[in-house]
Amino acid sequence: MVSSFAMIMMGLTAIICFLVPLGTLYWIRRRYQASLKSFLVGMVMFIVMVQILEGLLHLYLLKINQTTAAWLMQPFIYAIYGGLMAGVFEETGRYVSFKWFLKKETRIQDALSYGIGHGGIEAMLIVGTTYVNNLIVSFLINQGQLSMLGLGAEVEEQIVTQLTQLPPFIFGLAGYERFMTFIIQVGLSVLVFKAVKERKKYFYILAIVIHALLDIPAALAQVGVSNVYVVEGIVTFVAILFVSFMLKQLKVYRQDLKQPEDPELEGYQKAGY
Repeated sequence: MVSSFAMIMMGLTAIICFLVPLGTLYWIRRRYQASLKSFLVGMVMFIVMVQILEGLLHLYLLKINQTTAAWLMQPFIYAIYGGLMAGVFEETGRYVSFKWFLKKETRIQDALSYGIGHGGIEAMLIVGTTYVNNLIVSFLINQGQLSMLGLGAEVEEQIVTQLTQLPPFIFGLAGYERFMTFIIQVGLSVLVFKAVKERKKYFYILAIVIHALLDIPAALAQVGVSNVYVVEGIVTFVAILFVSFMLKQLKVYRQDLKQPEDPELEGYQKAGY
């Protein structure tokens, strides 16, 4: 049996992954008329750069090319490679978006909206859907109906062992980690937005470095070299720094918060058209 507490933690994590991004988007659009286009571009760019392009690179280097696959089997090299690729692909996606696709979305709230889309779709695809699936499977286990999925005895045993033996708080920890990561993804979006708006490319480079350094401990944890609690501590610390950074940028660009999403349309409306 999967414990009720474990299922509650799964549910909370799923809620965080879906409702936090959507709720944040709703608030920032209602309060500051943040661009919906920026949000959608953030979602699409994450899928294109990470799920497709970066995924294809990983497929080739980690699976198809046996030489690189063997070399990247070394934990520290794998961690550096994974962190650097994540930084390069995601931050380049942000830079290209603000530089070319969002030329008219130049307000700080539009940068936040992009980050919500980027971090939100990541949370939904990578963790949210997994935890919704975990909840469904847990219900089936508790009802004795897991066999209806037709997974096979060996796979069923692995799933049951994982969902029943893991401490319940682990399922909640995933939601906490995703919330902190969401904050960081929004913060990185503001950092790259700043690089484009102020024409200072070193902010873009800084974003790549920060992203890579954050992902390296996580990659080491995946191969058993690092501790998950150390990783969560680092993520929390960086998230707090990004909250401070974003609050400062809101003061720097405070005039943006007063600008409507479409000044021309607002002008027509005020003129009575």
